[in-house]
Amino acid sequence: MTKHDALIEQLCSEAQPVKRAAPPWPRAALWMLAALPCGFLASLAMHRHGSDWSNPGALWAGLAIFVSLCLGLLAIAIAFTISIAGRRLTQWHWRSLTALSVAWLAVNLIDVTFSSEPWGEFGDGIYCYSFMMLAGLPMMAIIVGALRRTRSLHPGPSLAIAGLGVAAMTQILLGFCHPVAGDLMDLAMHLAAAATLVAVCVLVGRRWVAI
Repeated sequence: MTKHDALIEQLCSEAQPVKRAAPPWPRAALWMLAALPCGFLASLAMHRHGSDWSNPGALWAGLAIFVSLCLGLLAIAIAFTISIAGRRLTQWHWRSLTALSVAWLAVNLIDVTFSSEPWGEFGDGIYCYSFMMLAGLPMMAIIVGALRRTRSLHPGPSLAIAGLGVAAMTQILLGFCHPVAGDLMDLAMHLAAAATLVAVCVLVGRRWVAI
């Protein structure tokens, strides 16, 4: 440690140029283009059902898919944003995520009213839970790898919001092989799968993303 010049020369020789990360929104769009096909391929391992788009509730089911797309893209962009040192969650982030989450829930509750059995039965939604987990795992691996590009001083919030984005993207895939009119029991399993994806993303990804 007394030979400072030698130490500086060694550090300079080992230093690598730092490549600046792309802005959050383009990164989120590229992630979506990579993650959705991977999630779709993973979901092929399960038997898929067709959606009856002639059902009166098809408009609300389609709107739910669109809101899921907006929520997923926003959540991933925010996760990329706050993973950069010096960036934190703002009120705009919270309000935007809350507004889209409430909109998603409201649209799905309206869609439930078109079901012949709005309450459902015990066991409804197990297929949906399995589907979301299967489709979400490869997406989760991709988002953890992407967040590892910049690392994060606060990996918990970044990964939690990223997990929300993954859950929203699995809802898009599920929407195309799901009965147009669901029920409350089925919707509860959707929410349970989303919570599980968020928890797994935080627990598994923390050691890979933390600085």
